Order: sequence, then structure tokens, then C-alpha cells
Amino acid sequence: MKMVQRMAYVALIAVLLVIAGCSSGDAPPKQAFQDVMKNMEKLDSYSAKMSLGIDNLELPASTGQNGIDMTSVITAMMKGAKLDIKMVYAKESKRTDMELNLQLSGATITVPMIMTGEKLFLKLPALPMLQLPESAANKFVELDLKELAQQQGTAATTLDAAAQQQLVRELGAVVLKHFDEKTYFSSVKAKDAGVPEDVKAEQVVRFKLDESNYKSSVETIVNEMVPELLTVIASNESYLQALQKSKEDVEKMKTDWEADKTAKIDYLNQNVKVNELSVTGAINEDKMLAYQAGKVNVELTDKDTGGTTKVNVHYDMTYSDLNGNPKFLYEVPTDAVKFEDLMKQMQLPLGL
Repeated sequence: MKMVQRMAYVALIAVLLVIAGCSSGDAPPKQAFQDVMKNMEKLDSYSAKMSLGIDNLELPASTGQNGIDMTSVITAMMKGAKLDIKMVYAKESKRTDMELNLQLSGATITVPMIMTGEKLFLKLPALPMLQLPESAANKFVELDLKELAQQQGTAATTLDAAAQQQLVRELGAVVLKHFDEKTYFSSVKAKDAGVPEDVKAEQVVRFKLDESNYKSSVETIVNEMVPELLTVIASNESYLQALQKSKEDVEKMKTDWEADKTAKIDYLNQNVKVNELSVTGAINEDKMLAYQAGKVNVELTDKDTGGTTKVNVHYDMTYSDLNGNPKFLYEVPTDAVKFEDLMKQMQLPLGL
């Protein structure tokens, strides 16, 4: 049932790939969203700010050394945590800059990142637990993902944001078509949706899955949506590379999924509770997504052990400089520390 459990989360989280949006005019919410997805595919650059907060996190108890319930310690620390992200993306240069600011237990941890094709640069925070050598202090660490993959005997991966976004959009289109407009989509007022006042929204649309419609969705998710998602992934080599899976891996996943759909339907109905899974999006006058917000409030119960996992998070994201000339957050470093050199200095396996 572990595979079923993982796929249950895949099926639920796949809904989040539907980045809700709409267009101006009187187009119905679902059709409006389809129009916006096509427009977003044309984006060559943008800036964005995202905030993600953990409202509640509960995991089954796990006793560690000295009889301490480490799960409780971790969940208590994570509850109320907040992650703020700044991002700048440019398709032509295949580059994405990000700044991650994690607020955790009263402290803020900042991690700058630069992604350029096959390389990732990140500046690690000076935390005592990391015990970074002086050579890496206040410097970016450079990871050559192609070389790293070759050393580990795996297929090389890239950080092509455009290809990854195309994957998200295509999977999102698959998800979208399996949910009817009347049951899951609605137009809402910007004020009621919490759209920031400085965001000019022509129309706002919401996708929502909750206790009232979840169980009626399960058969569609199991019988139609997940198999089609796996088919799409298996049919595109760039998607397989992005997910670090072979075609054979995905085909086997699909075969395993098809093996006993009745058991999977029963599992999702009996063990998974969706309090809310929603995405709200606003589109500006240019028919581009200007803002989105989402909530994930789900519970997973293992009937055999009685253990329960509860996840309640929210996020919001604002876009700017759509197809403009956004300024990158950092300069590509010329004095970055090689990842393999850092691992040697810290006497750690290269695979970490």
C-alpha cells in the first residue's frame, strides 16, 4: 500500500498544477482558464514573489534516541514556518534567479540561488550545524549537474525552467479537463478572493476541491486522470529527464496503477480526507496571470497503524514584468566553490 499512498498524494497534488487564471469578458471560468494557460506559454520572462506558510503539520509519532518523540519536535518547529521567495526568470538565457528566505523558530535563513541550464549556484547559510569551511564562507557553491549525474551513474538533468514549466502546463491541462466547471470552478470577486489592491484583476476564478466533492472525484482521478498523466510523461523525453525517470519506470508505474484500481479507490475514500484543496487566480487586462493563491488542507490516515498525517499550508504568488526586461537578482559568480571540493573538505560522500 506504500505505492498507493504515494500515488494518492500524486493525484491530489497534481491538482495544484492547475494554476488558476481567467480572461476578461464573459467567458465561463473553465474556458477562461484554458485561454490563460495558452497565453502563459508565451511568457519569455517575468519576476515573481511567492510566500508559503505552514498553518499545521502533524505526523505519526516516531521515537528517537533517549525515547524522545522526534516527530513532535520537528512538527512543533515547522508549525508557523514561512518561506518567502523572490524569483526572476528569462527564457532566452535559460536562467532563473531565486532568493529563499525561511522564517523558522524566530530565525531567518536566506539562500540565494542561480540556475543556468546545467549548473546550479547556491550560497549556503552559515549555520553551526553545517560546519562550513572558511573557503565556502559567503561564497556560492557551484554544482555541475551533468558531471554529478555522470559520477553517480545516472542520466544528466538540466535546470531548464522553460521545459519544466511546459511539463507543468501540459499536466495541468490534463488535470483540468477531468473536472467539470459547474462542480469545481467559480468566478469570484477580487475583494472576496483576497487579491492585493495593487493587482489589477479583470476577472478572478477559483478551483476548489473539498469534502463536498472529493469522494465523487476519486473514481475520475483513479480511472482517468492518473493514467493519462503517466501517459503524457512517458511520451516526452524532456519530461522524463525533468523527473529523472526512464520511460520504462513510468510504464511500470502505469501498469502497477492499472493492476487494482478498486483497491486504490477504496484506499482514497477511506484514508484520505480533503478539507480544502483550492487555487485562486487573477488575470490582468493583457489576459496574463497576475496573481494566484492556494490552500492545501488534507489528512491521511493509515487504518492499519492508526497513524495520521495532517498537512495544512497556504501560498500566494504575484507576477510582474511579464515579457518585460526583469533585472536578475545576482551576478553569476566567478569565484564559486566547486561542490565536489566542498564535499572533500567536509569529508562527506559526493552523493550527498
